[in-house]
Amino acid sequence: MGDSPCKQTVGFALNGKVRKDLRNKSVWSVALQSYSLEAVYDHKADVDQILTLDQVGLKIVSTENPDYDAAVELTIWRRTHPGATSDNNRQFRGTVTALVIADITST
Repeated sequence: MGDSPCKQTVGFALNGKVRKDLRNKSVWSVALQSYSLEAVYDHKADVDQILTLDQVGLKIVSTENPDYDAAVELTIWRRTHPGATSDNNRQFRGTVTALVIADITST
């Protein structure tokens, strides 16, 4: 895909205890609810280059922060159109909303 992926990780905490499966893994998942992104270069919208988003991925990852149960990792793979200048200094800005779905047990 040419350019390296852009990643962001955000921690989350749940009220209650997450149920564990038979392999002692937490029963939860994450889904992309909505996103609105634009390519940014030098802190401004990049209108000179045409970029496409090849893939947006979400997954739940562990975190070292004791205030969070886990974290959601967002990965955006991007590609530059043929003929455009490839530059790894491009970033994204916008809004991504993810849903964490968990099986919470009663105490």
